[in-house]
Amino acid sequence: MLKSDLTLKAILVAIVILLGVIALHPLLVPLTQVQAQSSRFDHIFLVSTLFLYRGQQGLLVMDRRNANVWFIPKVNDAFQDPIFVVRMPFEKLDQVPR
Repeated sequence: MLKSDLTLKAILVAIVILLGVIALHPLLVPLTQVQAQSSRFDHIFLVSTLFLYRGQQGLLVMDRRNANVWFIPKVNDAFQDPIFVVRMPFEKLDQVPR
């Protein structure tokens, strides 16, 4: 019974030491400053991955900066130049409905 009591105390001391190391770790190791940069195309919203426009399949995307909607046709697994579709007048959403 004496040997198991000694083993239990050794395990508890080891746990206390490890918890102390975990608790003191932020004080001993200096924190590093991290700066995040926004993505290059963070303003693009993907409306539809499969959209049919004038008989062509492609992507439909919206520019969140100015609410322009663009269609990007896909021909033979290659994307072509974007085609302007419409500008969404989101400013009218602030007006009183008629």
